[in-house]
Amino acid sequence: ENLTLCENETLTLNAGINNVSYLWSTSETTNTITIASPGIYSVLITDLTPQGCSNTKTFTITQNDLPVIDDVLINGTTATIIVSTSGDYEYSIDGVSFQTSNVFTVSEGGFYTAMVRGKNNCGFDFKEFAVITIPSFFTPNGDGFNDNWTIKGLIYYPKAKVTIFNRFGKLIKQLNVLDNYWDGTLNNQLLLSDDYWFTFKKDENTPEIKGHFSLKR
Repeated sequence: ENLTLCENETLTLNAGINNVSYLWSTSETTNTITIASPGIYSVLITDLTPQGCSNTKTFTITQNDLPVIDDVLINGTTATIIVSTSGDYEYSIDGVSFQTSNVFTVSEGGFYTAMVRGKNNCGFDFKEFAVITIPSFFTPNGDGFNDNWTIKGLIYYPKAKVTIFNRFGKLIKQLNVLDNYWDGTLNNQLLLSDDYWFTFKKDENTPEIKGHFSLKR
């Protein structure tokens, strides 16, 4: 019989037959024993007749370690949950839908919670993380849609800095967690439709991201 033991928990092994004698590999002589470690256990079962017929039952016990999230790696809109333990786990970023893959595609920048749970109710862990998404264009025409350019999820990085330039390298706007969008103006003057460049740095310890986007009127 193959069974799973959750880390830091116990498991009861049952010989499965009554009114016989028992001799476990642990030297116990009861119908059931309680174990706390993985491994191979066996019980010698002998009937109480003069013939003393015997048979052996073997239990193979594997352990599921409690899940521990080490990190959540973000690459664009892909989030990968990294665990420092091994086991039969399920993953989620919304607490509702769980999957066997630890990789998720996040369509919208924002704050999320990575969750890992062991199958067979073997433990649970979670870790909060933020995802940024960088729009490729915006349309500041006053219609209420895409009127501002902002890096979605920027508000979750209090040390982040964003700098916007025109194609000639002129500084247009600097963004941060408190001033986190650009409306397409410079000194209260509307700028023309064009491509603009940006640099984004989450904090002093992370590399700078560079890219460009379009202003369309």
